Amino acid sequence: MLGVSLRRILPGVLLAVGLGGIALGFTVAQERAQSVAAPVLERATGIIRFEGRIVEIEPLEKGQRLVLDNLRLPRLRSDGPIPRQVRVRLQRSDPDLRPGQQVALRGSLLPPPMPAAPGAFDFPRQAWFKQLGAVGFAIGAVEILPDAGEDGGWSEAVRMWLANSRNALTLRIVGAIDAAGIEPGTGATAAALITAERGPVPPEVLQDYRDAGLAHILVIAGMHMSMVAGLVFVAIRGILAAIPPIALRYPIKKWTAASALVITFCYLVISGAPVPTQRAFIMNAIILLAILIDREAISLRSITWAGLAVLLVQPEALTGPSFQMSFAAVYGLIACYEVLGPKMTEWRRRSRRWWSAPAYYVAGILLTTQIAGSATAVYALFHFNRYASYSLLGNVLAVPVVGFWVMPSALLAFCLMPFGLDGWGWQLMGWGIVVVSHIAHWVSSLPGATLDLPRMPVSALIVFTLGGLWLCLWRQPWRLWGLAAMAAAILVYGLETPPDLLIDGGGKLVALRGDDGGIALSQSRSGKRVRQTWVKQVGQGNTSLDWGSIGEDRLNCDALGCLYRAHGHVVALARRPEALIEDCGQADVVVVPVEVRMACPSARLFIDGAALRSLGTHAVWLTKHGLRVETVAGWQGERPWSHHPPPYRRPRQTPAADDASAEDDAVAETSSGAAGRPDDPEP
Repeated sequence: MLGVSLRRILPGVLLAVGLGGIALGFTVAQERAQSVAAPVLERATGIIRFEGRIVEIEPLEKGQRLVLDNLRLPRLRSDGPIPRQVRVRLQRSDPDLRPGQQVALRGSLLPPPMPAAPGAFDFPRQAWFKQLGAVGFAIGAVEILPDAGEDGGWSEAVRMWLANSRNALTLRIVGAIDAAGIEPGTGATAAALITAERGPVPPEVLQDYRDAGLAHILVIAGMHMSMVAGLVFVAIRGILAAIPPIALRYPIKKWTAASALVITFCYLVISGAPVPTQRAFIMNAIILLAILIDREAISLRSITWAGLAVLLVQPEALTGPSFQMSFAAVYGLIACYEVLGPKMTEWRRRSRRWWSAPAYYVAGILLTTQIAGSATAVYALFHFNRYASYSLLGNVLAVPVVGFWVMPSALLAFCLMPFGLDGWGWQLMGWGIVVVSHIAHWVSSLPGATLDLPRMPVSALIVFTLGGLWLCLWRQPWRLWGLAAMAAAILVYGLETPPDLLIDGGGKLVALRGDDGGIALSQSRSGKRVRQTWVKQVGQGNTSLDWGSIGEDRLNCDALGCLYRAHGHVVALARRPEALIEDCGQADVVVVPVEVRMACPSARLFIDGAALRSLGTHAVWLTKHGLRVETVAGWQGERPWSHHPPPYRRPRQTPAADDASAEDDAVAETSSGAAGRPDDPEP
């Protein structure tokens, strides 16, 4: 109505369109969140026997992960609903397992664990949209049960067929390359480029690729899809052009475009269609369809339509690193090449020397890498707290190997597969992967190859994104105003400081900020996932310090607890309730890992076991101007996937002496409940 009433006023029409787009976005997001709603397990089950049907198998470096549905669980202590799907980790791989089988396991299930800190990876959110109501682990062997004979219709049959096909292809690639005696882990890396199964890739290989700026090679995105489409296009058109009766009478260019479109769609399906691959397929499909209808394809409009298509189907992808980095890179490349492309084409036209073609190719790789790296750097820092300094060097060395060796070998293997000779192609691809992996290892080993930085606030990311969009979408000189917004975002990021105090949801792990600005942890034996997340968020990479690195003038401990001093504040970290008698008279921040029913007169901030269990990890900033607190529950907000127990309200009274035993029982119960939880948030 607003647009109709203001249809003769351009700013009014733009305002109406903008508000309509925002309303549509919120509507689609709300509908999506409700459409995937599924039961979530309320509490950990302990070790039980349960049954289910395998719907997905994810190979890992050690063991496997199974996604099960049609669950059959024993009667649990809580009366909550049974999850629709669960994900279970196996300690050992079982080659006899296939999607569609009914299996029985003995293990433990628990609700999707809360984020390790405010701003950390929100696994419950991801689990909600994947309809995972629980995660867990299995002990012992998996028992394969007789087929229950349940018929889910043709769509379920197609789903199981695709899952089996992806699993079989992954095993086929890994088996062929491993049988040739190529370096360990190469088969899993090669499979990741075809089926997007990165689980079996060794962690050290993954880290090398990330630190060398080559992580995009292991994500099936624009580069892979474009290489496949280009190879198919050139090969089929070359074959048809060699047959004069066909080449002279029929539109072979359109035939090859249609063939490339079919092949890229098959690549999309066999890869499992992750967000970067969806975007890449839509972009390539627009280009190929443009050839079919004789239209120009590569433009900002095409990438915008691709983004809208992804968000209409999966609006939750907007906040993920895959969507943000993929679209940021493509927006930056298209916008820059709109300006630089004509100049480069003119230079290539004028230069006729023998070295001009390879120089033009190398220059294209350098420019493309620099543009894409600059466009995605802030998003990489926001999600991973790490920046690859030599990504330009890594891509110059590795991308030609992928383009001229790895991907053509994969296409050759698919062509030979009907004849059972695809092993040669996979092995040839494997040797190419070895070269790329050696490049990644060498580049990542250079001094200063990576830069670890602290957590970026969401406000900085939003301002940077708005500035980048302004810079890319306009063609007039005022587009440069976007650089000011991007610079302001970097300034906001530079003013952000890590918290002085971190307490995990169980009260067992505490981090304190030392004199050098880094954090030191109270222990290094438990909470692997939480520890790794905390040190990365403050920019320490994988370096974990203990409390011994904090000077005695700031930290003093005894049998009952510790006192920590910073910026004029006194923080009491009590181990037992008895310590509160003294702490509540001198500390303005008091932390105790058990539920306490008493008043604490001196405390401006009192955090007990009830608050920790309800609100999750607490991050506290101690400044000269006061205190600032962030919790996981406050950061998550009221969302369908944020399941937090209600906080206990402490009566303002001093506890009786015998209350200590009840609090000790609460600690014991919490400890026993947490002991079975795996460190990995995605077990």
